[in-house]
This record gives sequence, C-alpha cells and structure tokens, in this order.
Amino acid sequence: MLKRAAKAAGSFTEPRRGAARRLAAVAALALASAACAAQGAPARAGGGAAPGAGARAAAPGPDAAPGASAAAEPLLREAESLASRRRVIGVQLFVLDEAAEAGAAGERAETRRAALEAEAARVLARTAAAYAALVDAPALRAAKQRPPALLGLALALQDSGDLRGAEARLRQLALEHPASREAPEAHLALANLAFAAGRLDEAVSACDGALGGAAGAALRKRALYVKSWSLRGLGGRDAVKEALGALRAIVRLGPAPAGSLEATIDEAAERELVELYAAHGDLARARAFFAGAGERAGPRLLGEVEARAAQRRRPEPLDRPAL
Repeated sequence: MLKRAAKAAGSFTEPRRGAARRLAAVAALALASAACAAQGAPARAGGGAAPGAGARAAAPGPDAAPGASAAAEPLLREAESLASRRRVIGVQLFVLDEAAEAGAAGERAETRRAALEAEAARVLARTAAAYAALVDAPALRAAKQRPPALLGLALALQDSGDLRGAEARLRQLALEHPASREAPEAHLALANLAFAAGRLDEAVSACDGALGGAAGAALRKRALYVKSWSLRGLGGRDAVKEALGALRAIVRLGPAPAGSLEATIDEAAERELVELYAAHGDLARARAFFAGAGERAGPRLLGEVEARAAQRRRPEPLDRPAL
C-alpha cells in the first residue's frame, strides 16, 4: 500500500520536480505513519503493526444493550489480547530491522526474523477471526463493542493485504454506526485506501466524511492533509483553491506536540501552503487569505509569500560577455 501511495503522490504536478519528490515523500510518510499510529506500533517496511490498537482508544458511548455488551466484552478482550501479542512481535521485528540496517544482523537474526514473521501471520489470522466473531454475531449487533471491533477487523484485513475486505468493513462501520467515535477513523482509513489506489475524488469525499464527524484535532489534521494532496492530484483552479483552504485549516488548528505525526504534518502543511499560494494564489488577496491562518502563523506565512513574490519581480542579472 505504501508503495502505491508514494507512486500516487509522486504523480502530482508541482512547479519544481525536486519539490514534488520532497512533498510526495512527506505525503507517503504521513499515510504510513497514520496507519501505524492507528494500530499502535512502529512502521516497518516489511509489514504493518498489529491491528486493533486504536479500537479501544475512544471510550464507548452509552450502552443501549447491556446484555449484548456483556456477552461481547470477552470476545473483544480476546481479540485485543491477540492484537497486543502481534504488536509485541512487530516491535521485535522492528528491532531486527534496525540491527540489519546497522550491519549487526547475521544468519541467526534472519532465522529469528522468519520465525517471528510466521508467528505474526498466524496471530494476525486469529485476530481477524476473533474480531469477526463479535462483529458478525446477530445477537451482538447492538453491543457497544461492535464499532471498535469493526475498526479492528478492518485494520487486521488491511494488514493481511485484503484491501477489498478492509474497505468493505470500513464502509460497514461508517454506514451502520455513523454516530460512533470510530466512524471518523473509518472515513479516514477509506480516504487513505482511495488515495493509494488513485481514486482521488473518492478520497476527497471520504476525508469530508471524517471531517464531518466529532473528530479531534489530530484526526482532522490527517484528514485535511490527505484531502489537500487528493485535490492537488485532481488539478484545476477550484481544486487548488480548495487544497489551499485545507492546508490553511491545518495551520489554523495550531501546533501539535513535538515528535508526533501531526507535528510532521504541521511542518509540511506550512511549507506547502506557502509554495502552493506563491505558485497559484492571488497576491492581491494574500493578506486576507493568510489572516484566516490565525494570529500565530498567518503573518509569518504571509511574509514568506510576499518575499517570494518580491524575489520573482527582481530583474535577472545580465550575462557578462565571454572575452
């Protein structure tokens, strides 16, 4: 998925190829890290983290069916126990990756890696089955644990490479539990899948679905960032204008904690906002536009855009004749 996301991002048109490669890398990083953040383990090239870590991140809403919820609770605990076990394996594989990159891995490490990867695959299959046992039980449809279990199941399927199955479960979550706290995550995950597949119109719509719910600032930033890239990929004056608005909305949300994925998005959004506005924005309206970015960042970003405009207006130096 990450290779496809990077390829899709890399196809976007930017004023300079160097900038395009840099921005594409940031977009791919954002998508990869967002998936890993939702699953609770380090990103690694050979496989994702264990699914379901984000399933219990938000407290469930009022329990409308206490009997069903009581029956569903042990099933969810079993699924999450398996997901936790796979996260541990994911960390071990991550450590082996780091050792290999440092040149400290040998034949014994490769044997260990093969065993861990086989165990991770077995645990992943059991995790998906455990989530499905809860999700697909007719008597548990009203259980408060069903939305987080649906999200965990979708992430497990995505991790196993079943993107079609993951997408179906995410749509099921968004359709059957639209008011749940997991619904915005489902919409964002759908946006990521659509973006990676090059279905950019669909990615924009899914981002709007994530933004339309009661999502927190962190998820809103991720959704706005994917939306901005999708709009730039679509091209056209209106799409670029909307992409500028999405980037400005990220800046307006304020800085994220240092070292977080959202802090990386903050940095990229500010840089891309300046570059995109300098290339496509109306300088006569720049002051009003950047006033909407907030008092903290707006004046600084406006100054950067004006400095770029001034640089462009300077006459090119005359070439000296060769003697």
